[in-house]
Amino acid sequence: MLRNYIKIAWRNLWKNKMTTALSLFGLILGVCCFMLLGTYILNELRYDRFNVKADRIVAVNYNYKSPSDEEAQHTRYTPTAVVPIAIREFHEVEDATRIHNYDSREIEVNNKHFTEKNMILSDASLLNIFSFIFLSGNPETALRDPNSVIITQAIAAKYFEDKSALGESILINDKIWNITGVVEDNLPYSSVQFDLLGSYASSKRSKSEVWHSANDYSYVLLKKPEQLTQLQQKFNSYIKKQFEEDFKAGFTMWLDFVPLKEVHLSSSASGSLKTYLYILGAIAVLLLIIAGINFTNLMTAKSTERLREIGVRKVLGAMRKSLITQFLAEAAVVTFLAISVGTALAIMLIPSFNKITGLNISLVSWDISYFILTLVILFISTTALAGLWPALVLSRFRPVTALKNDTASLGTAAALRKFLIIFQFSVSILFIIGTLVAKEQLSFIREADTGFNRSGIVVLDASNINNDKYESFKNELLASQNIDQVSASSHSPVDMNGGYSISVNGQESGMSITAAPVDKDFINILGIKIIAGDNFNATDKKLVQTLREEREYAFMLNKTAVDALGFTPEEAVGKSVNLNGREGFIKGVLQDFNFVSLHEDIQPVVLFPEYDWYAKILIKTKAASAQDLSAIQKVWKDFYPDRAMSYSFLDTEYDTLYKAEQRTSTILSIFSAITIVVSCLGLFGLSYFMASQRKKEIGIRKVLGASIAELTYMLSIYFLKLVIVALCLAIPMAWYITKVWLQDFAYKITFPYELYVMSGLIAVGIAMLTVSFQAIKAALANPVKSLRTE
Repeated sequence: MLRNYIKIAWRNLWKNKMTTALSLFGLILGVCCFMLLGTYILNELRYDRFNVKADRIVAVNYNYKSPSDEEAQHTRYTPTAVVPIAIREFHEVEDATRIHNYDSREIEVNNKHFTEKNMILSDASLLNIFSFIFLSGNPETALRDPNSVIITQAIAAKYFEDKSALGESILINDKIWNITGVVEDNLPYSSVQFDLLGSYASSKRSKSEVWHSANDYSYVLLKKPEQLTQLQQKFNSYIKKQFEEDFKAGFTMWLDFVPLKEVHLSSSASGSLKTYLYILGAIAVLLLIIAGINFTNLMTAKSTERLREIGVRKVLGAMRKSLITQFLAEAAVVTFLAISVGTALAIMLIPSFNKITGLNISLVSWDISYFILTLVILFISTTALAGLWPALVLSRFRPVTALKNDTASLGTAAALRKFLIIFQFSVSILFIIGTLVAKEQLSFIREADTGFNRSGIVVLDASNINNDKYESFKNELLASQNIDQVSASSHSPVDMNGGYSISVNGQESGMSITAAPVDKDFINILGIKIIAGDNFNATDKKLVQTLREEREYAFMLNKTAVDALGFTPEEAVGKSVNLNGREGFIKGVLQDFNFVSLHEDIQPVVLFPEYDWYAKILIKTKAASAQDLSAIQKVWKDFYPDRAMSYSFLDTEYDTLYKAEQRTSTILSIFSAITIVVSCLGLFGLSYFMASQRKKEIGIRKVLGASIAELTYMLSIYFLKLVIVALCLAIPMAWYITKVWLQDFAYKITFPYELYVMSGLIAVGIAMLTVSFQAIKAALANPVKSLRTE
């Protein structure tokens, strides 16, 4: 029986080739997009879940506020005291660990030199909390001793090729470290990433428990998952008790505990990744629904041609149940083909999808059983969505009604088609508006005046190099005709994160502030405007090269910092300043500039000159060309022959602050276009069917003198009205959604009303082009052929 249903279904589908092709192509696109987006979402959701104890691991976030701060500061970095106190004071804690980024490292192995950027230090307890697969070495003792280091499989092959790395010694920044373990390479969906993992006991920071600075990542292993809230409350009560006098003076600090499984989804530099996953998940589901709607629309539209068939079947004894099964079989055949082809197409397109979006997803994200289950659920749900309504509508007719070909009772189906067309184009218009608003906001971000010049600036990684050579290196670069200016700082201008406290004129309480040591030419190379006072000069640098107790620093504050301290820019110049023990005076006030994402308001910042604390060298080139880079490379090799030059462009670094938005915008653009294509496929099929059904009417009207324009209008106005209704419904939804999204930015475009008008015109234009093609074709047909037969 089932075989017979499938055979009849295939014959009916083959008979209606145009309807079948449109439905099939739309479903293929819908399934393909669903699988691509589903794979991406699954890839993001599986972060850190491979850890055996993931449900009990929590990350610690640190929050603090001084009396002078208007708002609290929030950071993933924590003080060194958090972990030892957690282990010592709270019975809910089974274990805890600290992780400290060890910056770029100079490695020497058997007289070969390497530069590694991804080295971290951690307590030995890290190996008990997180799941690492050891290829050699003992995880219980691997990080027990100072200067012990674990390396990944890739690093072991890089340093020692086919030889065993365990027990070997390497030089890291001229200090001997012993390799005590080799682990498998980090999984790409792990929050803990490293090439070299050293013992935290190797660092001086392990010898003291401090609260005044935060530079570690801290993780706590709970005895029971449900103890998270209890531990957070008790720990914060402990902090309040220990720093009671500071709290009375207006200082506050507290910790937040975040389950490890949620860290990745909430730690995006540009806002919560979870929001973007919701958006993309909605796109995936809506695309699939729209593809199913096309099939439903076309099936119900063809119902008039199948009424006599239904009547004959019922007269011959067919039950409604068998008719429903027959129509569901037709939907199942199309769905099976669509899922098979769509899934295969998705697999083929994954490399291109990765290339376009900058992702690195694969089907490895799927568990094979879940993959098969998803396909089964997709088959059942899509078959039901695409075929259930047509089956119920077509099978309910009485034999007499069906044999008379009475289409009056098809009013419900016609109403359904109208509703589904409106739904399709509402979603399409919503996507068009969302895409245009996202692109406009990203364009605004790229072109926004951030208060400093990013173009043509090369950023060299100078971590752990001998800064005594810096002045000579700088002068050699400036001698090149390709170089305009050179400066240096502790951080990249778009990633300043040094937390300090500043007080003015002997104030007891300080204000939290971001600070960065810089070279005297830092302000010039970035073109930051000075609104009061003077710039740094060579004398300021010499003042900090004396003995520490005799140093006198010159400070440059931005306007936001000066405002927070309660001075005008002119009043602030010359004021005595203490910055974490550094005594000096305010030499100048800078126009505000954005050194973080435009998601955040401009924060107070202070710059001060140093002579031996640089991690980034900034080079202003004439054209940022290959010739300029070659000139820099040549000078670098002369000064640092054993270290590879690592560089980036400042404008590229700035763009990475909005990586999530750029990716979402790209994906949204691609799938919005596909959504419109799928919607237009359905519209094309319906207009094709309507033109076929009204062929005789068109012929009579043409014989009676109707023009092509009048006939085209007659066939198009039905769909135009529906698209306009969809536009009216989509605009309020789009307004609300884009408004909520833009609230995540401190700096954003003014409400883009013109984009709504443009989106409406685009949607109406596309719909009319789709419908008019069939309308004009029908209007141009020879009326003799149209009237020759029914």
